[in-house]
Amino acid sequence: MTGDIPQNHAEFQAEVKGAQVGDHNVIYNYFYYREEVKPTSVDVADEYLPCPYRGLFHFGPNDADVFFGREIFIAELYSATQTHNFIPVLGASGSGKSSVVLAGLVPKLQKAGHWQFTHFRPGAVPFYALAEALIPLYAPELDQTDQIAQTRKLAGYLFNSTVSLADVFRKIQQNHPNHRLLLIADQFEEIYTLCNNQEIRRKFLDCLLASLETPTSLSSSATVLVTTMRADFLGNALSYRPFADVLQNADVKLGPMNREELTQVIEKPAQKLGVTFAAGLTEDF
Repeated sequence: MTGDIPQNHAEFQAEVKGAQVGDHNVIYNYFYYREEVKPTSVDVADEYLPCPYRGLFHFGPNDADVFFGREIFIAELYSATQTHNFIPVLGASGSGKSSVVLAGLVPKLQKAGHWQFTHFRPGAVPFYALAEALIPLYAPELDQTDQIAQTRKLAGYLFNSTVSLADVFRKIQQNHPNHRLLLIADQFEEIYTLCNNQEIRRKFLDCLLASLETPTSLSSSATVLVTTMRADFLGNALSYRPFADVLQNADVKLGPMNREELTQVIEKPAQKLGVTFAAGLTEDF
């Protein structure tokens, strides 16, 4: 794909200018900081057991073996991918929306096979963030430097509607035959909190919505778009009628865990390390 972002879109140029790979916690591969904890006393057992809890860090695909308590909701999401191409996940801040998608749904689909995944957060420059997430699947032959250049070009083409997102999905499908694409837009409320340009915001929503197949023609190879968004931004989403129409009866709501689920979150990661709790210790919470 050749050509540069048209210069007559000054506002878009200003938003994109300076954006580089790594500016957003976005794409394709997931890396999470893990602190290495070392024994501080000679009294510590020779075989040191790592802490099985992630604390305030959210869970990613590599944490699926210690992610518990959301099995029912994960099964619901998995079922939805078989019949829906748009799955908006709504929940309160801190309810675990990102974790249930990245550490729950993604590993379950990986186990099923025949899926490709990529992930982004809209940030202040949503077209760039989207393009950055897609380029490794769209043009996998490029080195990292060329991917940066092509990301800027693709962002401009998507913004100008020169290339549609559906065109990009078709190319990815050609690159990965017999696979479906799961596109995850995490923390989707950022299009309201970080993207301050209403024109760009609406163009971005139009770009995403236009790529979705209608339910009556949903093909076995259809791309699935999953968004995670704080429920307190639902009013913002409903204020734009095209988005409101698509959201009707489509959202999946993530509520708080019940006692049984909370017990699993506490006990099962420790059990994987062969550690048990004193009787009744986890009952008083």
